[in-house]
Amino acid sequence: MSSSLLQNDDEVNEARATLFRALGDPTRLRIYQTLIEADDPLNVTELCERTDLSYNLVSHHLQCLNNCTLVEVEQDGRKRFYRVTQRAGPQMLELADDCIRQDIDSVLGCKIASVDDHSE
Repeated sequence: MSSSLLQNDDEVNEARATLFRALGDPTRLRIYQTLIEADDPLNVTELCERTDLSYNLVSHHLQCLNNCTLVEVEQDGRKRFYRVTQRAGPQMLELADDCIRQDIDSVLGCKIASVDDHSE
């Protein structure tokens, strides 16, 4: 276990859960992965072209990724460009891929995690 983990308390666990929920939406993951793979920051129009998603949908999901500090915005005139801000974000995806490679069928078959209602 890493000693660099934050103190295990309710606030930290809520922040962790929020971060995982931000990356827990397949559309947001698609947008985030596209930004990871991009050589340069992308604007919403470019993201729409690369993901075949609507402008409003991409913009909405970018707001979430930005609020969780997974991406940042750079203003250039009237255009806003987005890029991945944290090196840890792509590393989280790599760790998820490692878990998936072990047994994708079990991950996809988890009835509890696949439920849309996260209430207890």
